Amino acid sequence: MKQFEDAIELVEHSKLVLKKIEHAYDQSLYEKEIKTTLLIEIKNFMENLRSAFDYTARGIFEKYGNSSNPAPHIYFPYAWKTLTKADFRDKRIVEKAIPGINSSRPDIVTRIESYQHFENPKNNWLPIFMELTNENKHQQLTPQEKKEKKKLKLSSNGRTMTLSGKMSISKGHQMKMGNMIIPGGQTFDASNPPSFTGEGTAGIVTWISFHFSTNNQPVLPFLKLCIAGTVAIINDLISV
Repeated sequence: MKQFEDAIELVEHSKLVLKKIEHAYDQSLYEKEIKTTLLIEIKNFMENLRSAFDYTARGIFEKYGNSSNPAPHIYFPYAWKTLTKADFRDKRIVEKAIPGINSSRPDIVTRIESYQHFENPKNNWLPIFMELTNENKHQQLTPQEKKEKKKLKLSSNGRTMTLSGKMSISKGHQMKMGNMIIPGGQTFDASNPPSFTGEGTAGIVTWISFHFSTNNQPVLPFLKLCIAGTVAIINDLISV
């Protein structure tokens, strides 16, 4: 079916766009500013995935749905973050998005419910993704912010320890790791490395990432989660 083919093509195209995003992401980190190219690619990526969902919904409607409206508005049904399963059913969200599906294929309705956040915490990405794409309909670009997180990395003789908080060693005690000995009577963290004897290194590692400013989601991990989830849902619906 043409709609299903279009959905798959959009997903495949999004995989290529994700590679461009990763390049623009790295460039933005290197230049310490959010490049317009990165924002545009992210916007295109998310809009393509959203369209893939809606094409899939249209395909299901044409196979199994019906409506008295000659031009019904068909879209992929989802539950926003505050919606419960009971609310989702009471509001007939699936039926409104894909008319006629409740009576013709209730099993598909059950499948669509299984993708929602109230069925599995792993599906929490879906309402966040939908909300971001809804925001993009009213904004030219997706706002983001850069976040830095420092960690203390201790290394010696092939052993490594990474700390993000504080650590204290009381007087009269010591900590040994590989060939490194950290004497007691000191407190250390990512801003204050410990003094030590022996062989080893104590360095500050700064992790930098971009997050969506509206929901604090880290950009790249979230986009990868979105494309994996979209592929899984679309493939499952196309198989019915």
